[in-house]
Order: sequence, then structure tokens, then C-alpha cells
Amino acid sequence: MGDLIGVTPEDIEKRLPRPLTALERERVAVLIEDAVEIIELEFARRGRVLGEELRSVPWLPAAVRRVVRQMVSAPVLVGVNVGVRSVSSTTGQVSDSVTYADVAHVDWGGVTLTDELAEYLGLVDGAPSGCFPQPGRWPEVPL
Repeated sequence: MGDLIGVTPEDIEKRLPRPLTALERERVAVLIEDAVEIIELEFARRGRVLGEELRSVPWLPAAVRRVVRQMVSAPVLVGVNVGVRSVSSTTGQVSDSVTYADVAHVDWGGVTLTDELAEYLGLVDGAPSGCFPQPGRWPEVPL
């Protein structure tokens, strides 16, 4: 499926602000596979087939490429600093401090498909939003 999508480690590296190390390139290749697998899974969970839709929906291949790049770039750039909000260090009497935050775009294990990226792929759940009154009992009895 990765070949069908057309995202390579070199494609990701061109968009990053720094060159990748050899180890990072290997990791990027694995993360691309993981990202495609997650996207396929989310399509399947909604009763859809990614491969078929890539061939039949004109805008979807470009959207999938963009989403895979986003999913892979975040953990590569953040690296071991995932979840770090702030870091402070004091030299006199040695003091270090790290504050962590819950970051939705990066996962300790690798790639994450956020709600925003899923929506970009057209994976929107058709649930109603808002507050609605409870339906009347059947048979409905006029008050």
C-alpha cells in the first residue's frame, strides 16, 4: 500500500528543517508503514476500503500523502522530547526540571491520526451534534 500512496523517507526529509540521520531514515520508513496501516484501519472501521477509494476519489491520494507526512514528521522532529512543555536547569547547587504536557499530535510509540487529520481524509462520523429533546413514548398520548 505504501507504494500506492507514494510517500518515501526522502519525501519526508525534503520537508523537514534539518537532514535526517541514517537511523532516523530507517525509523521514518517504519513510521510511514505505521501511518498507512492506521489510515487503512480507520477506513475499515467505517466500512470503507482505502485502496478502492484511492482509485475512485480524485482528491484522496493527495490528502493521504499530506496526512502521512504530517503523521510521520511530528514524531521525527519531536523525538525524545515528546510531551515536554518546559525544561529548566540551574548550575549552582545543580537543579533540573522538566514539565510534561499531554500532546495529541505525538505518541510515545510513533504516529497518531488526530481527529483533524481524520476529518481531512473525509473520515467524519455522521453523529448529530446539539441538544435534542427525548422522543415521546409510543403510542404518543397528547397532553
